[in-house]
Amino acid sequence: MQEQEFTQAQAVGLLVQAADLAQSRGVFKLEEAALVAKAIQLLVPGRGLPQEEAPQEEAGADDE
Repeated sequence: MQEQEFTQAQAVGLLVQAADLAQSRGVFKLEEAALVAKAIQLLVPGRGLPQEEAPQEEAGADDE
């Protein structure tokens, strides 16, 4: 296998993909999955949050 050079952004992306793959294979316990999701959210805003916690559009914009 040939060694590859990565930028920091590519390395973070690769680690996020690895965590996603591991989660899809059921590698993590529930508490561990939550911790990994928090770490991913810190590194890649908008990722790793459950749907109900994801940032949403401002409510009430159509109420005027």
